[in-house]
Order: sequence, then structure tokens, then C-alpha cells
Amino acid sequence: MNIAEEIKERLDIVEVIQSYVPLKKAGRNYKGLCPFHSEKTPSFVVFPETGTWHCFGACGEGGDVFTFIMKRENVGFGEALRMLAQRAGVELKPPTPQAAEEAKRLDRLREINRAAATYFHHLLFHSDEAARARAYLEKRGLTRETLDRFQVGYALNRWDGLLRYLIPKGYTQEELLEVGLVVEREGGGYYDRFRGRVIVPIRDGRGRIIGFGGRILGEGQPKYLNSPQTPLFDKSRVLFGLDQAKAGIRTRGEAVIVEGYMDVLMAHQHGINNVVAQMGTALTEAQLNTLKRLTHRFVLALDSDAAGNRATLRGLDVARQVLDREVVPVPTPRGLIRFEERLDADIRIATLPEGMDPDEVIREDPARWEALIAQAKPVMDYYFDVLTSDLDLTTAKGKAEAVRRLGPLIAEMGDRVQRTHYLQQLARMVQVDERQLWQQIRRGPGRKPARRRAASAPTEREQTPLTLEEHCLALLLCHPELLPVADETLRAAADPPFEAGDLTRTQDRVIFEAWRAWLDGGGVPQARGAFYDVLEESLQKRVDRLVAAQEAQPPATESQLRDDLADAVTRLRLQNLRRQVAEMKFLLEDGDRHAAATYGPLITQATVRIRRLQQAMNARSLSGRRRQEDVPLRVPPTVAE
Repeated sequence: MNIAEEIKERLDIVEVIQSYVPLKKAGRNYKGLCPFHSEKTPSFVVFPETGTWHCFGACGEGGDVFTFIMKRENVGFGEALRMLAQRAGVELKPPTPQAAEEAKRLDRLREINRAAATYFHHLLFHSDEAARARAYLEKRGLTRETLDRFQVGYALNRWDGLLRYLIPKGYTQEELLEVGLVVEREGGGYYDRFRGRVIVPIRDGRGRIIGFGGRILGEGQPKYLNSPQTPLFDKSRVLFGLDQAKAGIRTRGEAVIVEGYMDVLMAHQHGINNVVAQMGTALTEAQLNTLKRLTHRFVLALDSDAAGNRATLRGLDVARQVLDREVVPVPTPRGLIRFEERLDADIRIATLPEGMDPDEVIREDPARWEALIAQAKPVMDYYFDVLTSDLDLTTAKGKAEAVRRLGPLIAEMGDRVQRTHYLQQLARMVQVDERQLWQQIRRGPGRKPARRRAASAPTEREQTPLTLEEHCLALLLCHPELLPVADETLRAAADPPFEAGDLTRTQDRVIFEAWRAWLDGGGVPQARGAFYDVLEESLQKRVDRLVAAQEAQPPATESQLRDDLADAVTRLRLQNLRRQVAEMKFLLEDGDRHAAATYGPLITQATVRIRRLQQAMNARSLSGRRRQEDVPLRVPPTVAE
């Protein structure tokens, strides 16, 4: 919840507006004379359930509590925010100069990474020296579209190739060192960290480049060289490909975790868009905390060798400690209820063919990969296979070790049916009576206390899905060239162009008006940082959230974006008109003849507009289906969902 939403939650909109305008209760709502134009018949209505107000008279204004204060006090959003924060008892903490300076420094480092990625990507396709890299990537089966999508590049096999490119652009050697692109010589000076390698940019969840991974060509060590720890890059917190996979993970309800960059690239090239790679030898708490916001089902598809098994076991150990638990009621034999904790996640292990990596399986047969993921084993089955593979279960020592390894894991299981199933399986394996085995396991050490789910509200960062109006605004912020599309779409249905009034949140209205004015004044769409100068800090954070959510969506063509926006603004206008009709019908409930004469025609006008907009949307939908039917069916080499 952001600061504006917290203020609105604490304040009663009726109480706030009533301190300016006398209101009279009318059913569930409140009526009064509009303070923004002269009238004798009340047409100003406050709707406490939705936290909004609307004038159905001459001015036609409406909005939330922030909009009201801005109009009534003739102040901007920032001042209205401060006034209402004081009234709500919410403390506004202005950014310190140090925090502002730090944010500026990090933006500068991200800018350097973007420039380096552009340079590496250009070299891959235009440098004679990169011919070997191009041949390697072609041999790995990667298409040009995939290489462009992930901005794969090549670093020249020189000590100062990147230095010579970036220094003339105004970046300092110290900045390049801080971002991890160069290494400091013992005797003074600097040299490129990445040399003679295929370069893969590493992005955070918002798609911002925070580091690089370099794959050596031919013999040599290390095989993969990653950026060091920097202010931007912490490999324990990063999942490679997450920016491309977030939407796919939500859609499929499942995250598939692999080990390498090439595994992720090949998966996404074949339309398998819920795959990410761990950065390191095992999953970490921070990585799992990121993923659990997207799904509760995880499939580990790591290499099938001994090292892969060790990494899987380490990841499972972290997962059991980190992932949330849920408390569930369990009936006892005596008819009572006992509450038990169980892991609120479904973790499975995909067993790969011997000697094959995920990218090899996918390249050879994508359907086989999908089948392997669908057949992934439950965690405990994997434990039984791996933890007993080196034991001689015909000996007392081997049996005792099997119980020592598997017993605590069985005891930790919250689901009694599953626990009984695996207890019986272990009892058969070691040829011991089930009841005696359970008594020994319950007495044994090693059971870890379960972590309870924190009873805290989700943060705004976690609330990633956008509402319809947020989606419209996010599209226009990321693709301002589509503004005319929004206007023309509505004009084509004989309706007014898209306007701030289509948005119900005051902060979104202010952002849209400022964005349109900034663009009309010659602002450059790509220089969004300069646009921030005209916004309050709280609005800047709001823009960041909307832009991040939109940029996290799968890539789309210009035509798809135009169709998406046209449909979205039409549906938003329809939604608002239908709400207005419902509100005006409320005004007719008391049988007032004057109200009927005033609002009856307005309801009719709104109903006509709704019909025209619906017809226009239906026509576009029919046209779109016809365009699709005219195109021959084919399977593209790369599917970007």
C-alpha cells in the first residue's frame, strides 16, 4: 500500500467533504449542493463505499478525496497529499539529499551497463573477430531473434576494448570499476574484465541490466565468468531471465528453475516462458522469496550429475526453511480437530536424461521437455532416490543411515496421509516395524521448527497485477506514441478523446495530465528521468511501479500494442459510463420530479454512448478474427508469449 492509499484508508471521505459542503444522507450515499458551480438542486453525490464523489450537474466533475481537496483548495497533488496526511496522522518522510544522490549514482551505473550491452551486442554481429562466437551460438541452436531478445553479445579478446569504447563517452575508469566491467591492475591502471567471451546481460526483475555473464570459447577457466558483487549486482538475489519469465510463471502457475544461461535462452526460444536460472550453485533464500510472490509450485530441473544432485539438495534444504507454511485443520480419530503446519508450496524435481542439459533436451524435442516437467517427482521421492543411492541397504549400518537421513524429513511433513505413505515406504526399505520406526523418528534429533506465515499485508511491490485503468496508464507511459490511438479509438465511436477524468485515482490523473503536457511541450519520451522533475516523489514511485509492471509483460508487436490499448481504453470508458448510469439511477430513487427531468436525459445519453462504444469494440473484435483467419496457420520458430 502506497502513502496515498494509506491516507485514503484512514480518512472518511464523507467526513472530509462534509467539513466543506453540507451533506444529507440519501440511502447508502450522501447528497449536497456542488461547491464548484451554482445550483439550487443537489447534484453533488458522495459514495462512501467506493470513496468517490461526482457532480451530475453542470460541472460534471468527480474523483476521490485528493481530487476534491485539490479543486476546493486550489492546490497541486503534493500539497493535497500533505494536507490530508496531516489530517490522517500519516507522517510524510521527504527524501534525504543522500538518498537522492545515491539514486542518481545507481542510475548512472545502470546507464553504463546499458552502453556496454549495446557495445557487446553490436560486436557479435559486426566484428570479424566474433565469427567464432557466431558459429558457437549457431551450433547451440540459438536464433537471431533470441540473441536480439536477450541482447547477447561478444567481448573482444583485448585488454582495453571496452575501455576504449566507454571512456570517450564520458564514463570514468572508477565508474567502470564500480560496476564491475574492468579490473584494477596491481601496478596501476585498469583492464577489461570480459575478454574473448560470449556475453549475456543479466537483468533484474524490472529488466534493468545489473551485470554480465561471459562464456569462454574453447578451453580455459573459468568456463563462465560473472560480474563481481557491485552496488547493482548480487548473484544470491538474482534469477536470470526473471524479467522475461514473470508473466509465463503466473500464467502457467509454475516456475521451472535451471542452472545455465543457455538453458533459459533455449527454453524461451521454444515458447517455454516460465524458466529461470539460479545464479550460483544452489537456490538462495532471496531467490525463493522472489519466486514465491509469483507462484507456489516450483520444479527444479538441474543437471543430472552428482554436482547437480548436490545443488538440488542444497536448494531443497533452503526451500524447506524459507517457503511459507500454512496451518490446516486435521480431524483426529476421536472426532476432535488438531491444527498442523504444512509447507505452502509444491516443490518437484525433474529428472533429466543422463548426460543431457535442459537446453539439449529442449533443442532435441521440446515436447519431451514438457513431459519431463509434467512428470517431475515430489520432493520426498527424490530424497528417497538420492539420499539412499550410496547405501548398502542389506547391512544394519546402511539401514540405520537411511533412517537417519530420511527420518527427520518424514517427521517434518504436515500432511498425515503423505507422512504415513513415506513412513511405510521407509519401513519396507529397512525392514523394520512401522510403529517402532515412527517412535524412533519422533525421538530422534534434527527436526527443525516450522516457520509460520507472517500475518502482514502484502506490499505494493507484491501487488503486481494492474487494474484496467492502471494498465491503460502504464501502456501510455511506456508507449507515448500510442496516445493518438487512444484518442482516435474513442472519437471513432463518437465519444470524447481519452482524458484524465477516465482515471479514478487522483495521482493517476495528475500523472497523465503531466505526461501529456510534458510531451506536448517537447519532452522526449525516452528521457523519462527528465519527466520526473515535474512530479512529486510519491508520483515518481507510482510511475516506477506502473512502468515496471508494463515492462515485465511479454514482448508485443506494434500492432498488438495498438489493439491492446484500443480495447483497454474502450473498456475503461464503458466501465465509467456504466458506473455513472448506476449512480444517476440512484438519484431517481426518491421520486423527485426535478431529478427525473434532469437525470433522465443524461441516463439516456450515457446509454446511447455505451451502445456505440460496445458496437465499435465488437466490430474491432470481429475484424481481428477475420485478419487471423486470412493468415495461413504456421508454427513460428520462436514463440514470445
